Amino acid sequence: MTAICGSWHLDGHPGAAEDCSRMQSALSLYGRDRSARRDMGEIAFGLQLWRLVPEDRFDRQPLVGGGGRFTLVADVRIDNRPELAEALGLPADRTASMADADFILAAWERWGEDCLDRLYGDYAFALWDSTERVLRLVRDPLGKRPLFVHRSPGHATFATMAKGLHALPHIPRAANPEMIRDFLALLPHVGTQSFFAGIERIEPGQMLRLLPDGRAERVDWYDRTRIRSVALTRPEEYVETFRSLFDRAVSDCLRTTSPHVASHLSGGMDSSTVTATAARLLDARGQRLTAFTHVPLPGAPLMRQARRFGNEGPLAASLAARYANIDHVLVDSAKRQIGDDFDSNFHYFEYPLLNPANSQWGSEIDRLAAARGARLVLNGQFGNATLSCTAYERLPELLRRGRLLAWLRNAIPLARSGQMRAVSVLWRSLGPFLPPALLSAARRLGNSHDWSLEGYSSLKPEVVQSPAMQARLAEVGIDGRFAPYADSRSPRIFMLWRVDYLAQHQKGILASTGVDSRDPTLDRRFVEFSLGLPSEMFLRDGQCRWIFLQAFADRLSPEILTQRGKGLQAADWATRLRADLPALRSEIERAQHSSTADALMDLPGLLTLAGEGPRTNGEDPDEDMAYRCRFLRGLAMAHFLRKLEAGNY
Repeated sequence: MTAICGSWHLDGHPGAAEDCSRMQSALSLYGRDRSARRDMGEIAFGLQLWRLVPEDRFDRQPLVGGGGRFTLVADVRIDNRPELAEALGLPADRTASMADADFILAAWERWGEDCLDRLYGDYAFALWDSTERVLRLVRDPLGKRPLFVHRSPGHATFATMAKGLHALPHIPRAANPEMIRDFLALLPHVGTQSFFAGIERIEPGQMLRLLPDGRAERVDWYDRTRIRSVALTRPEEYVETFRSLFDRAVSDCLRTTSPHVASHLSGGMDSSTVTATAARLLDARGQRLTAFTHVPLPGAPLMRQARRFGNEGPLAASLAARYANIDHVLVDSAKRQIGDDFDSNFHYFEYPLLNPANSQWGSEIDRLAAARGARLVLNGQFGNATLSCTAYERLPELLRRGRLLAWLRNAIPLARSGQMRAVSVLWRSLGPFLPPALLSAARRLGNSHDWSLEGYSSLKPEVVQSPAMQARLAEVGIDGRFAPYADSRSPRIFMLWRVDYLAQHQKGILASTGVDSRDPTLDRRFVEFSLGLPSEMFLRDGQCRWIFLQAFADRLSPEILTQRGKGLQAADWATRLRADLPALRSEIERAQHSSTADALMDLPGLLTLAGEGPRTNGEDPDEDMAYRCRFLRGLAMAHFLRKLEAGNY
């Protein structure tokens, strides 16, 4: 993993190399093994390398190719090296000593911009074409490596993280109110805005062409809404391909310089499948896997919800027991408090914590993994969208198409088998077609959250109702109440591209702990195949997760396979929050001095919540939403704004 940066003085003035030097110093915590820079006069590139895959020892960036025409810096891990080598006609003796960035340059020399669709893996790169005098900035389709840019008259700069750009005196440190608003409203991260005023992001699957006259052309080279449908002959073919692609994804994620590998292991199906698959592959190499499971505080009363369980330790242990090379570690984070990671998160991650109740144990696992010598930690964070998808949305999908018999063949077995309650089957089937008033009533009947922007957000009511907010909701296709979807693909696309903080999160974990976090459920090849599957592969004859169970049931424990409930992360949040409230209240009080927070956030309402504290352990859905969504997310934002506006980078 590499931090990259560059400066282009379009006006021809000197100083590009000096800009790079400043940015590299600020970015050095994201790349500690090697520092290099290339000065081309009006433009300069820099990088900070952290060697995380074996081939990184051959990395000699910045790279020059095309007879001196191209200069490249890349933050990259390429997962389809064998396929690229074959397509490029490269012999094995040459590819054995090629770094992943070398593959990007070789592909660009052969195919130009058309090479992008041939690259599979995590990457963000900058390429200077001295003949065309065009600077191209590119990100992979899923946006797993960050890249930011600042443009001003006569000057363009880019960097992996915003702190690289803020190292330059002409780029001020200030909040972007529109991005702050969107974050608090839980809107999809659509558009080029970042949390910082004047700093844009390159969007996932996007290329930015910077031209010598100062113009910028944004090209969406990857259309994430148009996934090709997969059509195979037999159900067995779908299963075999599903399993094969996932195994390849896990195998590619295991390419590392570290002999010690760890994983996040919950009691759910996604992390269990990632852990089990990794254990199988590592066992063949004679290696062990350390699996970490978060468990609640001893003796703490747990939040209770229907068909949910708060302690995932026993189920995780049942999975670990099946594999002799898994060392299982339970983590209760007893010495950690909510808010402990705020300062570290601001410095290393550069975005407000999305879920402070979960971050404390997530970061604790990464720290413990590093302390045990692991430099790679696997997770299955996005498996709900790609791996173990239930596709309950097939029910309204069938009704919309008038396929009543097919709906009955799925609805009746779902209710009879106990996979869903009968009322839930009806809710899932009819919810997408209900008007707002009936939607709210149905949610209350089912004892579910009646989602509304005013309920889950710490924004002021007048901000929520403002024309600007309503226009933004329409722009990103959100109704503010999160009405159920009427098809099975849309919610998964929404989940995969809802936020673009994952790339910054991975950078922050690496810089703060030395751990490289990877999620094989986000492998592009696997994502595209999963999204392209017909919905009947996920919900078939009343069996949800059909293709998943066909492919991976033999790898999981019976306890996990027969568990009807779902894990409830941070089920002890209320106990922790009551103990931590006095310190957290002061953060809200200080936010009253922030002009941005005062303009956007309902600070009096947050202070009221801080003064009262949760009365239950989360049994009340409205109280759960008020504290876990409104209060804690607002608290994280209050801290972020205080640090940013104080210039405390």
